[in-house]
Amino acid sequence: MSDLFPYLLRSGACLALFYAFYRLVLVRDTNFGLNRAFLVGAAVLALVLPIVRVTSPFFKTVIPSSALAMNSGPDLRTAAGPAAGGLGPLVIAYAAGAALTLGLFLARLGRLALMAARCGCQRHRGLRVVLCGHSGESFSFFNFVFLDRGRVPGGDIERILAHELAHVRQLHSFDIVLSEILTVVQWFNPFVWPYKRSLRETHEYLADRAVIAQGCSLARYQLLIVEQHVGGRLLELASSFRTSQIKRRIAMLSRQETKGLARWKPLLILPLAVAAVLAFAESRTVVRSEPPAGPVSIQAGQESADKGGGKPVQLSDEEMAKALKEKSAKIEEMKKLNAEKMAKLKAQLEAATSDEEKAKIKDEMQKQKLMSLDIGAKERMLQMKKLEMAIAKETDAAKKAELEKKLQTLEAENADAQKKVEEVRKAEEKAKQASVKK
Repeated sequence: MSDLFPYLLRSGACLALFYAFYRLVLVRDTNFGLNRAFLVGAAVLALVLPIVRVTSPFFKTVIPSSALAMNSGPDLRTAAGPAAGGLGPLVIAYAAGAALTLGLFLARLGRLALMAARCGCQRHRGLRVVLCGHSGESFSFFNFVFLDRGRVPGGDIERILAHELAHVRQLHSFDIVLSEILTVVQWFNPFVWPYKRSLRETHEYLADRAVIAQGCSLARYQLLIVEQHVGGRLLELASSFRTSQIKRRIAMLSRQETKGLARWKPLLILPLAVAAVLAFAESRTVVRSEPPAGPVSIQAGQESADKGGGKPVQLSDEEMAKALKEKSAKIEEMKKLNAEKMAKLKAQLEAATSDEEKAKIKDEMQKQKLMSLDIGAKERMLQMKKLEMAIAKETDAAKKAELEKKLQTLEAENADAQKKVEEVRKAEEKAKQASVKK
């Protein structure tokens, strides 16, 4: 839940970036097909890009290797607890807004289904025409066309059906459903509402152009747009004959299609998407190795302190938590690789036939066992570090005592494991010396 609001903010920023580009650069172009692709791509990318996690090639966080053993701070889960708890009212408010928006969307769907069920459907040119008595202009949703025959002159029905057929064939209803999903997720974003209007305007331009391409008189069709525009209420979920402003639709019908290099401007969404991903990229964590303790390292440390104004390098809680998380992931990967190697060696041992081959495999297995013990020691050290950080933050005496007890248990287990490793290594050395003497 703590990741929800960063996701929403990044998603909103992506949508704002893409839509601002559309309004500034593309809105006057008449290459409506690519404009539609741009707007649909903007919705998809706004939902997907915030999930993409990449490492920034430009920014890095440098952590001294000694800081993992010296610095203390809260555990990642402990630090996230209070912050997540403080987001409770915001989560409730966001969920309420999303639920309301989703409820309105489903209610409009239900209203369309009810109208189709009450009025019945007639097949015409691959469409399901619903002749209903609603007070409004014709509109379509998927392959359903809702038509008020009383408001449409007989000679214009075919033109209107041709317009709605263009919506159906170009799958504009899928765009509308996608924009509704985006609205549910981004209902609080002021850019999502004009984005929806622009997408539906583009649908109307495409359908208008398809009707004119079929040989309809431009003047007669413009007059039909005016007649359909006057009066009536719009079911916003559907593709309507009247969705965009009448002046813009008539003006767009009269303009020539954008040509040349300018028609490819919508493809600039790709570098915009790359810029958005890089803007949200995580900085690289680099662990800086340090010289061993002694007179030389003391002198080097003094020089470093002199250069930095005498202030030692300190890590923030967030940097420390991130470093520990990365170290834990590396240990898990080492455990996985070690287990896979041991499984392969066991299979090879079972298939081996000669004593020499078996002896070599057993030596390899012994090395893997030692490596497993080393990995276990590293894992315990990491757990001990996390416990030390939690103890430093804990204020409750009882909980602090419980954490200290766990730390003591881990320290004892770690000491026993180190003794065991030393014993195994000494036994190996003795065995090797004995084999050399022979």
